[in-house]
Amino acid sequence: MLQRPDGSYHAEVAAGAVLAVAILGRIAGGLVPPAPPVADGGTNAQGNVDWNILRASIRLVSATLHVRRLFLAILAISFFWSMGAVLAAQFPPLVKNSLGSDQTVATLFLAVFSVGVAVGSVLVNLLLKGEVSARYSPASALGMGVFVLDLFRRVRNWPAHPGGLHDIWTFLTVPNSWMVIVDLLGVAVAGGMFVVPLYAFLTTTVPKSETARTIAANNIVNAGFMVAATMILTLAVMSGVTVADSLLIVAIASVIAAWLGWKLHQACD
Repeated sequence: MLQRPDGSYHAEVAAGAVLAVAILGRIAGGLVPPAPPVADGGTNAQGNVDWNILRASIRLVSATLHVRRLFLAILAISFFWSMGAVLAAQFPPLVKNSLGSDQTVATLFLAVFSVGVAVGSVLVNLLLKGEVSARYSPASALGMGVFVLDLFRRVRNWPAHPGGLHDIWTFLTVPNSWMVIVDLLGVAVAGGMFVVPLYAFLTTTVPKSETARTIAANNIVNAGFMVAATMILTLAVMSGVTVADSLLIVAIASVIAAWLGWKLHQACD
């Protein structure tokens, strides 16, 4: 964002950009070809709508999670988003309190993370050559854990900085700063390689009439896991766990995600 002379930022620029992207998304959505309902034996082919949000959500999730392969895929995706939620929540305090840097560095971290997920998505597609498979998901999840552990090590040993907060250019001159960025990029690339095949699995292994409901159930469970992860993180911080130490939570979760990915791969073989 553009910076004012007093050091503050023009929040209205960010707000305007968000609205512009939303408008572009709405226009792009209107260009999507129509997809009328397909009567192929779905569980809700009649199209009735239950306006009780809680009851409908429970019914939707229950109807999806009883299928073992979908259960494993949704759990694995949920662990990914839980880890992402913890990392995203920790970026500002991690940058400020542990790395002694300002919001421009936090923005850089978010940009690197977003680009990394995109790179991982393209890379795993090239490796799978169009095949829908979770065989790279366990190794990708473990790769996330390795990069997070290295990030934890570097943050714990970050040199003290008695002066003001580093801006992005000063930060990049600090020894090992580029390795912090490499770690973040590695986490994101491995994350993209982990989660994208699982989304492809969700959308291609159910009847077409069930696809939207499967994705909806996945989103509900993802949201629940993200809320739970945020609550666990909050309790951990309140108990005295440092920002750097909280990275270990992500590393542990990556092992669980790898196990779920491996179980899903076994279930589909």
